[in-house]
Amino acid sequence: MSLAVRIKGQFEDLICYVLVPGLAVITPAAFSRWLLRRITRWNWVLAKAAEASLAGAEKHVKIADRVVWMRRWKRVELFDVRDLYMMLFARSQSVLAEIQCSEPIEIAKDRVLAGMHWGPGISILKLLSVERLEPAFPYRPPQQQLLRSRPFYYLYSKLAARYLSRTLAQRAVPVGGAGKILQGLVGEPGSICVLMDAPPMEGRHTSNKPVLGSKAQFNTGFPAMMADQRKEYVLYAMNLDLDGSLGKKLEFAGPFRADDAEEFLQNYANFMDRHLSSDSSQWRFWHVEQQFWKDKN
Repeated sequence: MSLAVRIKGQFEDLICYVLVPGLAVITPAAFSRWLLRRITRWNWVLAKAAEASLAGAEKHVKIADRVVWMRRWKRVELFDVRDLYMMLFARSQSVLAEIQCSEPIEIAKDRVLAGMHWGPGISILKLLSVERLEPAFPYRPPQQQLLRSRPFYYLYSKLAARYLSRTLAQRAVPVGGAGKILQGLVGEPGSICVLMDAPPMEGRHTSNKPVLGSKAQFNTGFPAMMADQRKEYVLYAMNLDLDGSLGKKLEFAGPFRADDAEEFLQNYANFMDRHLSSDSSQWRFWHVEQQFWKDKN
């Protein structure tokens, strides 16, 4: 990688993951939404990441307008970063005021919330916490080696981890031994948020379910825990409005009971399929789709 390319990447990270969200902390929420709409029209902003995600998406869905698709993908990414900064620096009320819920938030009480890496979804944990629903969430801590290659993005990752620890306290569960902790939490009061669309790790038990016409691999460990205790769950997605307003709609489906792990995964795969088919630019994991649909690649 040339020095010029490296400098360009660092400058882009500085703008997207430090300066712009930092500005959102000290300006009205309406102004920061306007600013994000403007910035995502600049072709160079997050260009490489957006193009990689578009390339992954085009293997599975038809994209009518590539420019519009990438612009919307960038809005999802930057809006999530903006929300994180605002919630960390005493602007949570402004962030939560932007969310419309399809059902009363109490639907999540003492249930598992199964979601995706989808939309500007980081604010759901703060919403659950404010409503005293005692959310828990498994997460991957920042990787130290990222500090050398992308220091500004590493700073953002550290802030994300701090947000989780502040919001969830002991119910923020680092991966690596998280299975035993989650197994105990399933039987206790409180909500548990899990994102079931992460590519399975090598050596883990998986199950194949159809998503977008191809077999996708899902981890079966946590669904098996849920089925063992016949745990109730709801499916959720934090959707970015299509009208360009950057409003958010928290969508719930359910509640359901996890009587069987395979039945749960099929229900989840159907939910994921519907969303990826209708608005694929909101999925955050297109850049690693080959790890999810292994049979197709």
